[in-house]
Amino acid sequence: MRKILRIFPLFIILFSLASCGEFTTKDEDVDTGSISKVQIYMSDDNLLRFSGSVTTGSYTSCTVEKGHWRGDGKIRVRGYSSRLNYKKSFSLKIDDKLYILERGESTGGLYNRIAMRAYQLAEVSACDTESVALFLNDEYLGCYNLITYYSPDTMAGELYKFNISARFDMGKNHPLVSYCEKKFPEDDDLSNLEHIFAACSTYSDDEWCAFVNANVDVDKTAAYLAIHDFLTVTDTTRTNFYIQYDGKYRIIPWDNELCMIKDRKSYRLCYDNQFINRMGIVPEIKAAYNQTMEKLFIGGGDTCILDTLREEAADMFDRLAPAMEKDPLFAMTRQQFMAEKAYVLNYLDKNTGRAAEKDKLILY
Repeated sequence: MRKILRIFPLFIILFSLASCGEFTTKDEDVDTGSISKVQIYMSDDNLLRFSGSVTTGSYTSCTVEKGHWRGDGKIRVRGYSSRLNYKKSFSLKIDDKLYILERGESTGGLYNRIAMRAYQLAEVSACDTESVALFLNDEYLGCYNLITYYSPDTMAGELYKFNISARFDMGKNHPLVSYCEKKFPEDDDLSNLEHIFAACSTYSDDEWCAFVNANVDVDKTAAYLAIHDFLTVTDTTRTNFYIQYDGKYRIIPWDNELCMIKDRKSYRLCYDNQFINRMGIVPEIKAAYNQTMEKLFIGGGDTCILDTLREEAADMFDRLAPAMEKDPLFAMTRQQFMAEKAYVLNYLDKNTGRAAEKDKLILY
């Protein structure tokens, strides 16, 4: 397919007027190792239209190639915070299915990939993820985390995203349209979300515990909380979690890139926000949480997922390393990248890592 002038890809990648020669690399010059390439192609007119999506958030038609697959799609720059970053993230729609091309912070999204895999190993709903090398009209944009977004085709019921600000008083306010987003189905009925947050903010402890036991999937929610806390996720105080409802409520993960923190002295279990904190007072949640923590991480028996998770994490780092070195905007040297790998593998070591902090992993 015909390449267009390289200044236009730079405009998309960096959104500046600088020359792109020093930042971008042609497809044939990039060794991406064993990770897949995602190729995005669009016409000159569509590329100009795409540049406008940094402010409008509108989708632009494109052609997408991945391996032997090729099809039509739509792409846009995603999220307000993404638009402020030098390296952008994108939303990609193919046959009405949504994918996220996430820039992945400094490690190419590997921390989020590892977290999502941990949830999946614990049979908690979590997005499929894959490290890819992203190209636009044969110019290399860098390493991205390709996330298969939650879909009504694979998940029953309703899905909500809720934004709890640090100043949000759940005792005086209930989640209205300005605070939350219904991902699917596409309607304005927020009654089920209103129900659980009204219960959380107004019920007595006894009433709340009864409500949770009657209306919440205790085992799945406790498993989410246990994995969240084992991985010391630190970016869910306001958002980055979803509420699923299909007759029972569950908490499911989103964007756990900020996890496996090095300084865990001040990390408190089940203390992200008032909603999660109040879940943690329910005796049945506590019991299921502790059982899950023991089964998946502390016990070290046949149900422990750390060996599998550690092996897969090592493979993720090794597969991404060649593409990372060619990424024009990657934040790490190879030496730093390998140091991150060593830290992650130690964190996941069932003998010396996070699992050894047994006194910090039980919900009392």
